[in-house]
Formats: sequence, C-alpha cells, structure tokens
Amino acid sequence: MAVAVSAIVLSGCGKAQTYAEMLKQESESIDKFLSYGGHYTATMPSNPDEIAASGDERRVSNTVPFYELANGVYMQPVKKGNGTKITTTSPNNKVAFRFLRVNLNTWAASPHDIAMFNEGVGNYFYSDISDYYFFYDPVYTASSSQYYTYGMGIEYPLAYLTDESSCYLVVPSQMGFSDGVSSVVPYLYYVEYYIISK
Repeated sequence: MAVAVSAIVLSGCGKAQTYAEMLKQESESIDKFLSYGGHYTATMPSNPDEIAASGDERRVSNTVPFYELANGVYMQPVKKGNGTKITTTSPNNKVAFRFLRVNLNTWAASPHDIAMFNEGVGNYFYSDISDYYFFYDPVYTASSSQYYTYGMGIEYPLAYLTDESSCYLVVPSQMGFSDGVSSVVPYLYYVEYYIISK
C-alpha cells in the first residue's frame, strides 16, 4: 500500500513545473503575444513628443508599438494624458488606477485578439477606484518590486505619461502584483491613471 501511495505522489510531482520551466513558459508567452497579429516592439524615443498613442482602449493596436521599458515591461500608450506630470512629490504622487488584465500563459495556449473589456479581470468597473492607489516613486528596483502590493511594472509608464493617461502593459510576474510573483504568471494589463489628493 505504501508503495502505491509513493508511486502516486511521485507521478503527481513529475507533472509539476520547475521554477526554471515556469520562467521559460512566461518568456515564451510574452514573446508570443508581442509578435501576435502584427504587434511589434520598439525602443522608447528620446523625444517624448515622438511617443505614439493609439487612442483606442478597446483593442490592442498593431500600428502603435509596445515600447520597451525596464525589467521586461512593455507599454503601448492609449492616451498620453492631460499634460499634468505625475511627480514624486506631493500632491502629484498619489495615483489611483483602474485596470483589467489577462493571464498571458492562458492566452498563449489559445492565441486570439484580446477583447480586454469582455475577458479582462480587475477593478475597472468598481464604483470607487480610490482603494487602488500607490505613491509614485520611480527609484524602486526590480528586486524590491515583489514587496510592493502592485509591483513596479504599473508605475513605469508614468515616466512618460501624465495624469488621466492610459496604456496597455505587458508585465512579467516579477514586476507585477505581489500575490502573483511566485506563480510566475505574466499579464497583459489595460491601465488608467489618475492623480488623487491626499
């Protein structure tokens, strides 16, 4: 009987992915998404005026690039904002955000054009988004990201966008929400940003 139980446990363990395999799957899922359906990547222009925005939150664009940010994060701007810079000092550093997201590992098993507002999960439709906020600080490092509730990935666009902006973001697990770091799941986010008073 003990041998049978051991065999079941070992066969179950044999199906579990190692951490290295999970990282490989994450990388493959991100690469697949970034090259799917005409999507493409680009380096961030040195002139902020040259940053393109799609203007259409309902779909991921194949005419605007996903700009490469730090630590494997990619941003496709939708709206660049109202021009009020989000800074690291009061009162312009408390930022509320609404979001929807899709698991890119799940997506990669059945690639398709993502209808974010139909299949995404998040706080976008909550009546009060002020519960979801962070104090903007761009000097956090990748190694500290996992110790912050929402990770650093969603903050990176604010170096280029302003208040009332929005974007699509590809965020690897290590730069995402702290509750998902160990599961090694990359997400595609749609995010909107708003400065809120303290």
